Amino acid sequence: MIRGFLSLWGLGAAGVGISFLKAPESDRRPGEGLVRCGTLSSLPVGDARLIRHGAEPVLVVRVSDTEVLGLSAVCTHMKCILTWDQPTGTILCPCHAGVFDRTGNVLSGPPPRALSRLPVEIRADEIVVRAS
Repeated sequence: MIRGFLSLWGLGAAGVGISFLKAPESDRRPGEGLVRCGTLSSLPVGDARLIRHGAEPVLVVRVSDTEVLGLSAVCTHMKCILTWDQPTGTILCPCHAGVFDRTGNVLSGPPPRALSRLPVEIRADEIVVRAS
């Protein structure tokens, strides 16, 4: 009985060791990480849209007729969720009064660096952002 128990325990330990040494499988599937952010025609030039996407929300800013920026909507200071201020065309952090311009650069406040940019594609009038 002891030999049977030890052999089962040994098999279990060997299985754990093999799974530890085996290369991890990719968690990403093709197309995963793409965030659909609405249509280009519904986002006026100079405006932005906040898209909730799990723990990493995205801010889509239409800079010109042909240029759309994808920015992380998480403040680089304390990871607060940012908001778009339409009258001033700036991005605001409600936690500690951080202010970013429409391209994600720090204008004032405690944020130590600019917002992360995300790749944006326009697919048949649909805005698609590749988020992590």
